[in-house]
Amino acid sequence: MPKEDCKYWDKCYQRNEAHLEKYNHPSKETDIPKMAPKRKTTSTADNKEEVSPQKEDSPNTSSSAREIEAVAAVGEYETETAQLHKEAMNNIAGKNYMEILEKRIRLSVQQEYDNLCESNEFIRHKFLVEMPPDFYAFWQFINTLKKDTTKTAVLQHIEQMFQLQLVAPFEFLAGKFHKAKIGEPGDYLRHWRFYYDPPEFQTVFVRKNTGIHYGYWRDVPQDKDRLLLARNDSTQNCEFQFIAGNIFDAFLYYLEHDFVGTPFNTAQVAATKKAVKQHLSDNPLPDLDTLTKERNKRVMAKSFHRAGIVVPYERKSQQGYRPLPVSDAELKKILALFERKDLGVDSDNAKQAVLEKLQPVANAANIAVDECDFGTALELGLDLFSSGHKELHMLISSLLVPAYSLLSRPQFIAIAKAHMEQRSKELNLSIFEVLK
Repeated sequence: MPKEDCKYWDKCYQRNEAHLEKYNHPSKETDIPKMAPKRKTTSTADNKEEVSPQKEDSPNTSSSAREIEAVAAVGEYETETAQLHKEAMNNIAGKNYMEILEKRIRLSVQQEYDNLCESNEFIRHKFLVEMPPDFYAFWQFINTLKKDTTKTAVLQHIEQMFQLQLVAPFEFLAGKFHKAKIGEPGDYLRHWRFYYDPPEFQTVFVRKNTGIHYGYWRDVPQDKDRLLLARNDSTQNCEFQFIAGNIFDAFLYYLEHDFVGTPFNTAQVAATKKAVKQHLSDNPLPDLDTLTKERNKRVMAKSFHRAGIVVPYERKSQQGYRPLPVSDAELKKILALFERKDLGVDSDNAKQAVLEKLQPVANAANIAVDECDFGTALELGLDLFSSGHKELHMLISSLLVPAYSLLSRPQFIAIAKAHMEQRSKELNLSIFEVLK
């Protein structure tokens, strides 16, 4: 009985003997080369196919099967080769692309930096604050002390003559940042930030090679008028003293209290003092007593740094601040556990003992924040910061971040975080040392 043609013909995948005996299939001859191992199939009891490798073609293996296997092998080889080529080209192209992209990013960042250097916007962008009018007036004034010289030379003159470094925003006005390498945001926020400087304080004067430094005090980052100037010696303690209501008086205070003159510069120092006083006479500026009295009305707590904290306070509802459940003396007694000999200085035991004592105080501050008394957490956070114990930085952050955030002072959050990341007792805190 003649066999019927298989309706699948050369596409047929069946290889069992019963099917091959019943239907016709294409001829076995093919000119496709043997490029892959062939597989033979044997019928099993349940009519399922069993596959095993063999070197020679099986008599029952059709030409279409060999063709399919050969084409598959060629296809697999071509696919693999193409993939390798693609990966190789991608590596080359990817490397060039990344180099170009990185170069473009650098150029874009450099262009933005150069543009910032063209205006005083640099100060607000990098230091997160704006300088008051008396700051710019003082810069113009000191440029008259040594005529026919560069801006950088003015800084050198003041340093050599008065052992006084004019830093941070003054260095920008002198052009020192213009050709400097670009740093990370935190680098600028740490620039001349001494160990005990809270976010509210910004250094502008430094007595060379000492911890004595002067700066503007801002209770709110946006403040740029009628700012007080304060002084601290970071080698002594965390306490700040308000010494002037404008930077001209701060300079006079320095000359009269921290500057040590010599017989060789007596005449020039005297002439400089006279010129400063004459400028103040011709251009009246806010004085210390007036600004201090105004500010004291808004101070809610004195704090460890002695400058006090200022937060909005609604007297009718008594909302904005509530006292901590411990006094300053009691809080200092808790922190003194770090010095206990029997616990081991800076040991885990000392830290644990302090944290256990502080936990109820911190809880009370957090409850106060929940009830809109934001100043309580601010006070505790700044007191712990002023204690100088780095072991408390995490707890300090948990207090200052929500306090500053709810008081709408986010710039102080960035400053505090950057400072605590690399808090140093060194005396040379210039960013230019970092960016060499």
